[in-house]
Parts: sequence; C-alpha cells; structure tokens
Amino acid sequence: MQLFGTAGIRGITNKDITPELALKIAQAYGSVFTGDIAVARDTRYGAEMIERAVVAGLQSTGNNVHLLGIIPLPIFARFVSDFMDGGIIVTGSHTPPQIMGIVPVDELGRDIYWDKADDIEKIYKNGKGKIAAWDKIEDTIYEDAVEHYMKFIEPKAKNLSGFKIIVDPANGSGAGIIDGIFENLGMDVYCIHCDRRHIPERPSEPRRETLQELQKLSPNFDIGIGTDVDADRVLFASQGEVFSEDTIGAIFAKFFAREKMVTPINSSSLIEYVARENGFEVIYCPVGPPEIAEHILRYNASYGYEETGKYIFPPDTLWGDSILSTINILKIIDSQGKSLKELANEFPKYYQIKEKIAVDREKKREIVDKIGEMLAKNMLEGAKNIVRVDGVKIIYEDSWLLIRASGTEDVIRIFSDAPSMEKAKELVEFGKSLVKSFI
Repeated sequence: MQLFGTAGIRGITNKDITPELALKIAQAYGSVFTGDIAVARDTRYGAEMIERAVVAGLQSTGNNVHLLGIIPLPIFARFVSDFMDGGIIVTGSHTPPQIMGIVPVDELGRDIYWDKADDIEKIYKNGKGKIAAWDKIEDTIYEDAVEHYMKFIEPKAKNLSGFKIIVDPANGSGAGIIDGIFENLGMDVYCIHCDRRHIPERPSEPRRETLQELQKLSPNFDIGIGTDVDADRVLFASQGEVFSEDTIGAIFAKFFAREKMVTPINSSSLIEYVARENGFEVIYCPVGPPEIAEHILRYNASYGYEETGKYIFPPDTLWGDSILSTINILKIIDSQGKSLKELANEFPKYYQIKEKIAVDREKKREIVDKIGEMLAKNMLEGAKNIVRVDGVKIIYEDSWLLIRASGTEDVIRIFSDAPSMEKAKELVEFGKSLVKSFI
C-alpha cells in the first residue's frame, strides 16, 4: 500500500501514525534529504509525541535538526525555503482531531513530489537508510521562524494599515501568531477561537458552513479570515457573507495571473471565464499541493490556487499561505477602492457543491477506477467528455461532475460545478448514487 497521499502521510494518531512509523519515515527522509532539516508541529493530541520520534529519526541519520515549535505551515515553509535543506511538519491540517499527518517538504519548502516520496518509501520498506556514527549525532537547534517571517511579510504589507480584521484560526497553530502578525502590521485585529487547543471549537476545515460565527461578525470589520489548524488554507468573509474559494481564486487570478496559471481539475469553470477576459492560459493538474507546485515550476506559472482555499504566489510561495493571501486581498481592496463583496460581484456566479462518502482506504481508488471504466464504455447523455487525469470528471456543456479518491482522507469526494444551484445539486446527487452503487 502506498504511504504518501497528496499531503504527506496521514492516519489515526497512535494507530496508523505511531512513534515507530514516524521514526522510520524520518530515518528514510534523512537518508534522502541531508544537511539542515527543520521540524515543526501543530496543536493536536499526540503531535509532540510524533514530533519527538521524527527528531530522533533525523538525528540518527546525522542531520542537523532545527526545532521551530508550534507554528503555521506557511511560516515553517518560508523558513525551510530560505535557510534549510528540507523539513518535516507534524500536522493533521484541516482533518478531524484524531487524524495526524507527517508532511515532508523539500528544500524549496513545497510538499515533496512523487519521485522523492517513492525514494523515501523504498528506504522505509527495505530498511537500508543511513545510520550516523555515534560522534556525528548533533543536538537540536531552536529557531524563531516567526521573527524571520515578519521580515518577509513587512515589505509585502507596505502602506497597508488601519484595516479592521477579524481572525478565526481554529484554535490551531496560527492562534496567537496570525493575529499578532497583523497587529504588528498596523491592523485593528479581533480574534475568535484564538486560544490553542488540542481539539478546536469548530471543525478545522474552513468552509462556509464551519465559519458561521465569522460570517455573523464580519459586517463589523473590513474583512474576516478563517483558517484551518495549520493555517495554509483560508476563506474570506465580508459584509455577512463567506465567499467561495473559487471566487477568491478568480479575484487573485485577475490581478496576479500573467500568461499562465495552474489549478487542479476540480476548480470552478469560473476560472476559464477570468482567463478569457484577461488573456492568460489555465493549466490543469491533478489535485494536491505536490502537483500544483510541480506544475507551477514546470510551466513557469505566475499564480496557482486550489479550491480548498490555498492560494500560491510564485516566486514568493509554492504553498498555501493564509497570511500572504490576506495581505494580497487587502492590497486589491485598497488599490481598487472596493469592498470584497463588490469585487466578487463583478464575476458571474457558478455554484459548486462538495460532498464526500466514507470508503475503506484499500477500496477507494479501486471504486473510482471501476466507475471510470464503466463511463468510458457508456457515455452519459449530455456529456461532452470524460477526463481521467485524477479521478473521473464528466464534462457537460456548462457544468461538470468530478468523482475522485481523496489523497488525505478515507473518502471518495463528489464535486459538482454549474451555473445554477439546482443543476449543481442534481449532478452531485447523481454522483453520490453512482458511488454508492459501486461500494
């Protein structure tokens, strides 16, 4: 069974993700990436335990381990990109609190691509990793990655101050850090769910339905931001409305995309509209941070986004960064003299529904493959094309349905996208019934 998904290795804490697994994965990683390696973690139960095992594994291979503590992923990635030869962050990110993740990155700070993941997995399985001599095992080094991040973000926020912001960091790694950064940048900040907890007061994944408190309070502020536990994902609220990730992705595309941009195949058709209006090419890739970063580098793209609320601005980032994304949206608001709602209303509306069905880990990809094989032989009425880049995407004249195995959870995801909510609901219900018939 393949260990790595679209964002590292994930599973239930102390059942799937054990100290033994973490130690061996870190030893395998430390045999592929050598030198100065950063380690950080999030706030959930067991993260410290897994972090210690990761540190031990890296030390046993003779690497210099730099401990960054509990910090958001974008601050970790920034530090790795600027100073390190690699890094591992222990985080369950947007997933439920019992799920733990071991997320390795490369020297660019991005999630490792599949070639390196395969190298690490081979060493993990054959046990033929590096073992350092007794006098080559160094003590850990403690680093202040937040201070370094402030030096990076301050020039980006030049001439931006006085905005009233409400922040919801889901009681995670960003609590006490993100709000502090914006305060230091001259913003008037109010924070909810702002104490660090093992289990957040609201679901970690930032979606419209999980950000009801932020939505309710947003009319009192210029902008509201809601992140997941490790703060790479972000949703924005304004004037009592939480805006879809694709709408924000389209706003960013209008102002940041030049010639080429990258987005996964589950992004809304809205992005094609923006591309036609502004004269750039949309390059589609499989779902997941490794693919987005790889395609940005491969095609020298100027911007990338994922419908989960990750916005990427090369060359500054190859990962989602909720703080930089907020600064960039405030820059657009400031330069255009418009509210976020006014900016969003300039685009046509597409409605996207996102559902998921729990499936055994061993069966989820097999089920999706069988659905794809069936549809390839039996083209659906009204369908224009079926794309199998990542899962099964059925494309209609003005809408689409995507069925794919999640790379981070034991679920099959069913997404629909259409110019009306009625059509989107119809498509997603058909997708759900199709998946259930194959389970």
